[in-house]
This record gives sequence, C-alpha cells and structure tokens, in this order.
Amino acid sequence: MTALYARADAFPGARSIMSVRTTTGGQTRSFKAQLVVENRQRMELIVYTPVGTTAATIHGQGDRVTISDNLTGSMLEGSASDMLRQYGFFTGGLTPAEMGMLLLGYPPRRELVYQATAAGLARAEAGDVVVTFNRPSLPAQHALVAHGADTVEIEHLEVAAMQ
Repeated sequence: MTALYARADAFPGARSIMSVRTTTGGQTRSFKAQLVVENRQRMELIVYTPVGTTAATIHGQGDRVTISDNLTGSMLEGSASDMLRQYGFFTGGLTPAEMGMLLLGYPPRRELVYQATAAGLARAEAGDVVVTFNRPSLPAQHALVAHGADTVEIEHLEVAAMQ
C-alpha cells in the first residue's frame, strides 16, 4: 500500500477509453466512454453512442457536477452524490475525480479500506460502495463497482498518463 499511496500522491492525471456496463434498478446498459481525471478535484466522463458520437458529458469539479445530455440538449448541475446516482455512478463519499482515480487503480484517500497485492489494488471500500479489481494492476484493467444490487463493470481498453 505504501508504494500505491506514493503513486497516487504523484498522480499525473490519466485518460482511459473504456467499455462500461451498468445494471441499475434491474436495467442493464452498455456503452463506450472516455474518463479523463486531471487530479483529485477535476474529472470528465464522456459517454458515447453506438455510432461514436457524444451522448453525454459529466464534468466534475470537487463535489459538484455538470451533466450535459447531448441527446436531449439538457444540462443539469448539482451535488455529485445526488446527480450521479441515476446514472449508476456511485461516489461513496468521494469526489467524482477521486472515484475516477480509484477506477484507474489509484487509492485516492488513505482512510478507505483497501486490499492490495504486489500488482495493485484488489478491492476498495468507499462508504457503501465496493470496488473489486479483477487481476489487480496499476493502472487497473477491469473494475467492478457494487452499490447494493446495482453494479458498474468497467474494462479499461486504453489508459494513458497526462503530462
């Protein structure tokens, strides 16, 4: 964990192209997305349609988010924990950017409960959210986020550090 904390403290920011499958309220959706985590406070999640156009963009700044829905032309702003729950993005008390770091395999806060291997995080608990990493690695390759019966499966297809 000491080595993972050191890597998180030096986090340069990262981008990930990912395949996402959410199961929320008994309904399952799959889509491609891009996660951009600049630091512990700023992130962006771009959700793509099946033909590769932007369906929605979520901007996180601290614990506030702005959601731009390109399909309906609407824009919403508010608290991350309230606004993101309906999209299957559970924060567990973390800022959206900290959750983004965690999904990439970086421990965003020391007070969370972690299980780690020499290769990376195996599991993390943030409030009532549990993130399990299939084949721990840094950066993460596969993460499963569970919040009660709702889940989000993420496969990182390509991850690059920002410089």
